[in-house]
Amino acid sequence: MEKLNILVVEDEFLVAADIEESLLGLGYNVQNTVAKGQDAINEVEKKLPDLILMDIALKGDMTGIEAANIIGKKHDVPVIFLTANADVATIEKAKISLPYGYIIKPFSEKELQTNIEIARYKFENDIQSKIESDQYNTFFKSNNKVKNQVILEGQKGLEKINLPNVYYVEQAGENTIVHLRDESIMVKEDLDFLETKLPEDTFVRVSGDHIINLDKVFIAKYPELIMADKMTVITVEDDYIDLLQAMLKK
Repeated sequence: MEKLNILVVEDEFLVAADIEESLLGLGYNVQNTVAKGQDAINEVEKKLPDLILMDIALKGDMTGIEAANIIGKKHDVPVIFLTANADVATIEKAKISLPYGYIIKPFSEKELQTNIEIARYKFENDIQSKIESDQYNTFFKSNNKVKNQVILEGQKGLEKINLPNVYYVEQAGENTIVHLRDESIMVKEDLDFLETKLPEDTFVRVSGDHIINLDKVFIAKYPELIMADKMTVITVEDDYIDLLQAMLKK
């Protein structure tokens, strides 16, 4: 299992250094250690961590709770709150952010590890449930002609992809890359799964590793295709040529 990348948000230098040392000793990666809420937000925008350890009572204009709320509106990332204050009022305020854990200072390495592993397990299950939810898939299903979107589990969390913007999709090991005009998005589902999510009248399998958007084909000179704008050359395998030719004639 890959090491978790953890962002530490703690404004007490000695406490932050102790947490970082403990995390490294437990086998985690420390993505960065910052002291302010805005710095935490900026760090998440640069690179999404797997988990955030967030001190509630940060010094400055923004509390840890406020920073967690802002991050949670844009990103799927579990937050564990750290605090020396265990009073009911503080806990009630923290609950609004839907944290995945709440650790009272001072804490042991065992408490830290236990909370992290529970948070990781709960977060992964929450994401899977979100993807598999009937209501979720009905709202965002790929054949929805109004929205014309699909929701996929990407490296940075859930990605809402506008299908008309997709040029082609390719298998990349156990993952899949969705190629848009100006960016490429790595998603965790394989190509066979994506084929079931994409509308058959627009997206066609052309090889074991590629599905293309018919509307984005610039030149078809078999067995090769050139995709518009990107000018990417994709080779069509023999088993798929007849179907592709028929679809392009429609």
